[in-house]
Amino acid sequence: MFRDRIATFRSLHLVFDIAVSCVAFAVACLFEALFHNGSAMPLIPGQLSLQNLIMLSIIWGLLIHREKESYVYRMKPYNAIFKDVVRVVVLGTILLMSWMFAINALVYDRSFIATFVLLNFVMLFLTRAVVLKALHIARIKGRNKQNLIVVGTGDLAKDAVDKIKAHPEWGYSVVGLLDWQETTALWRYRDIPLIGSLSELPDIIQNRQVDWVIFATGHKHLDKIESAFAVCEEMGTQACLMVDFLSTNIAKKRVTEFLGRPAILYSTVPDNRFQITLKSFMDRLGALFGLIVIAPLLVIVAAAIKLTSRGPVFFRQVRCGLNGKRFEVFKFRTMVDNAEDLKASLMSANEMDGAAFKITNDPRITKIGKLLRKTSLDELPQLINV
Repeated sequence: MFRDRIATFRSLHLVFDIAVSCVAFAVACLFEALFHNGSAMPLIPGQLSLQNLIMLSIIWGLLIHREKESYVYRMKPYNAIFKDVVRVVVLGTILLMSWMFAINALVYDRSFIATFVLLNFVMLFLTRAVVLKALHIARIKGRNKQNLIVVGTGDLAKDAVDKIKAHPEWGYSVVGLLDWQETTALWRYRDIPLIGSLSELPDIIQNRQVDWVIFATGHKHLDKIESAFAVCEEMGTQACLMVDFLSTNIAKKRVTEFLGRPAILYSTVPDNRFQITLKSFMDRLGALFGLIVIAPLLVIVAAAIKLTSRGPVFFRQVRCGLNGKRFEVFKFRTMVDNAEDLKASLMSANEMDGAAFKITNDPRITKIGKLLRKTSLDELPQLINV
């Protein structure tokens, strides 16, 4: 019964989202007509055609339907709604305009597209934000609650209880904790009592109307999970496995898929693609700006190198970067052109051990090269690498 009501709610929500998008399209058409003609009538022929609205409804309906978490509000933050709406509006607009262009029916300019995208985003986001807020208020008042039990009494289980207690708007009610072993001890955490052991799981689910079973465990109890999951499956109760196999100092873990199976990924590389892309863009933009600003200096240094010694202006060397990836680094040449050929004859004067090579007054360094090294001007071309 409850699942039927959820399915009905999501179907009505989808219809409403499509209707809102059609209204945004119509209002954008109205604004466009007022801007160009000074009157709402007549609209540009073909702008508000039934064909366009039908195609918009199909595209938006498919895009929203394919997002499995579109209408799952229980633990969704507002920034997740923002991302969902941006993805649907941007991709939907691209597909809609591409279809119109393909059938030679694209009669819209950039101002119309910008108006439609802005209106559609605002209307969809506000709709979902209002729904989320209404659900939060209802759950705080005790409606639309889901009962759950937490299996475990360790730090992971306590952390789960703490987070649920801190977010009453999620609508979860912890009815009790279960121990992994048989126990008769009286124990509670934050007014949540220990109501039994894992062996009593079937009776507890049946008697307490449990919607969720949260298994908060480390690796030592994994052998007991499979049979408990089978119990939840048979009784139609949702089961969630919260695992904490490894403790890491730097690497962050996230749930993903690998080779078609659920997996926990531990990585020291940031996963926020937007931040990574933004940083990469800013690095490149900054390097380009720097090259433009110091261009006169680069020309002067290059001319000095060329006039004082034979050979190329730049010195190139292969270096190892992130994950061992090789790249070619650029520097201003500070040595004679045949410096590598002269290295063998100078090995007896090497001041370093191993493969490193260094001489205090290296005779291969040119006069201009000494100045470049002293002032670190030889490093400037590395902006090209960025």
